Amino acid sequence: MTTTLEHTSTNQDLDDASVFDEDQWGGFSKREVDRKHRPDLMFEDHQVRRASERVRKSGALDLLQKWHEEDNPIPGLGGRPRLIHEHAVLVGLMLLAQEHSSLFLRDLSILFQHRLSDNSKALLDLPIIDPLVGRLPVHHRWEKNTANAFHRILNLMDPFPMKRYTALTYTQVQQVLEAHDDEHEQKMKARLDAFTNAFLLMTFMEQPRRLRRASKTLDVSIDQSYLSTPNPKGFSKKKLKAKVALEQAAQEEAARQAAFGDATQEATDRPVYKPVPGPVDPFADWHAVKDESARKDLRPGSSDSTSPGDATDLIWGWMINTCTRVDSKHNGVKRFPLLALAATFSLPNVGVSEEAVKVLKYALNTGLDAGIVAADKQYFAAAKTERLHEPVAELGYGVSTEYRIDRLGVQGGKGGAEFIEGNVYCPGMPAALKNANKDFIAGTIDSETFRARIKARIAYALRNKERPDAKGRVPKMCPALGNSPTVVCKLREMAKNAANKQRPEIEEDDLPEHFDAICRQHSVTFTEADLLRQKQVFEYKSDEWEEFHGHARQAIEGLHSSFKDEGKEHVSAAQRRKVRGFAAAQVLTTILLANFNLRTIASFLFDEQHETEPAGPRMQNRRDRLFYNPYTKTNPEISILELQREGKLPSPLRR
Repeated sequence: MTTTLEHTSTNQDLDDASVFDEDQWGGFSKREVDRKHRPDLMFEDHQVRRASERVRKSGALDLLQKWHEEDNPIPGLGGRPRLIHEHAVLVGLMLLAQEHSSLFLRDLSILFQHRLSDNSKALLDLPIIDPLVGRLPVHHRWEKNTANAFHRILNLMDPFPMKRYTALTYTQVQQVLEAHDDEHEQKMKARLDAFTNAFLLMTFMEQPRRLRRASKTLDVSIDQSYLSTPNPKGFSKKKLKAKVALEQAAQEEAARQAAFGDATQEATDRPVYKPVPGPVDPFADWHAVKDESARKDLRPGSSDSTSPGDATDLIWGWMINTCTRVDSKHNGVKRFPLLALAATFSLPNVGVSEEAVKVLKYALNTGLDAGIVAADKQYFAAAKTERLHEPVAELGYGVSTEYRIDRLGVQGGKGGAEFIEGNVYCPGMPAALKNANKDFIAGTIDSETFRARIKARIAYALRNKERPDAKGRVPKMCPALGNSPTVVCKLREMAKNAANKQRPEIEEDDLPEHFDAICRQHSVTFTEADLLRQKQVFEYKSDEWEEFHGHARQAIEGLHSSFKDEGKEHVSAAQRRKVRGFAAAQVLTTILLANFNLRTIASFLFDEQHETEPAGPRMQNRRDRLFYNPYTKTNPEISILELQREGKLPSPLRR
């Protein structure tokens, strides 16, 4: 027997045919069951309007339309019209990201169906589905059309198109890899990066002009961070052929047994290989979490052979390459919010240098002049000059970086001058100064001695005789020459008009055995290629270098930590973006990064506003107003020391 529970109906329950049915629904209303206990929190029209404006400002819709026309130059013959458009999908994802919800397509379809007003649906050109159709078919129809609309976006930008409905056998993995088109990958990856950086540039332009133009030059810090795939199972490329051979042998054995039966005892006793499901996303790779020696920088298009066993902490996934704005002139002062200025996706260990160059190039779309780029040992300290140093120099950036231990000390030279950690030095500089960094890392000198030696060797650096010419060539002269010599050398005569002050003197034992051009000529010309690998904006490990580089590295690490915050965007959690594939991961991460930037800007403006407000009278908290200490018979506003001096403090002894 059905019993209807008495309750007070809300506006949300009025459209239920049977509000409460204890036998069928228990303590749930039918609406709760239909919504699977999801809240029907409506987005306000102004929120939808603002998200729509930002999507249009980004230019992403224009890019999608352009790519659609490129891929489909001949119009189709007709068919059913689209029920959900790309505009609605991107706006809906922005709204879900804004409330820190998971970016599930099912949640997006529910948003379209139940969480928008009629005005907002009209703005997004969403369909009006016949209300007479049963609830279940309508629910499935929304989900299907939402998924179709999202995948239409992905199809325009997917570098690795394939079916990802189920896990693959290793034979299928091999077939997918063999069918891969490198040219298609490059084309689609360029589209993906353009899409991502269109959104990030939009968020940068949402700042007030005074924040965008806080400085004319753009100083940035770059790095990459790991993101997992929705299905983290990977495979070993080294063992792929062997596993494919086992699967093929098992198929042949199964076919033989089906054709001739299994009559022999030998066939019965033979172990049968059962295919083990492989990865769902074969276009990802292994990333070494802690073992930096297992990380590589292969050229784009190369195949990374890193496999389990090469390192103890390998995880399957992708890398996100990002940069954030830093301040070389006001370290530690927050003149602008910490934003993701540009970003790309890549496979681990592949194209690290090239992705860095792309990120730095996209960052210049802000309209600012290239300044200083800071990076850790994964970049300039390890990369080849033609892949990273030269393209970065062409963009106009200076460099602040660290060096690997094998690149400390003297690293070659020219004309007798020696290249040491970002500068060119006199060959007569004492060995203790040349090896200051090596000795400090080895622990043979303390920090104070190290700082003194770094400061002392500045005097031995070669100085420019003239400004660099149009081709980047610059003549450099011995530090003992000129009207302002910084050292004294017996091989050089002191200029007559040189200031009379104390200078370090090059000892005879430190002079080179063979006097090369730098000791015999007035100058030696260095090309840009000569200096590029070692060149830095600041003297390596100097106070200026330490101040800027520490600030820059903290900024990029803080950026990654912030957009991976589990309570906010949580970009690293694949469980919140379950659509499979490289393209889906980048599109959804783009939406999360855009929301992170917008949230960061709003928080910065909020803090800025309240810092400038005049401080009102301090409110006394409840503890200070009501708390009474029965032991001293005082409250916190009465000083115990003052009572003791006045002789009014009760004795602690019991009576």
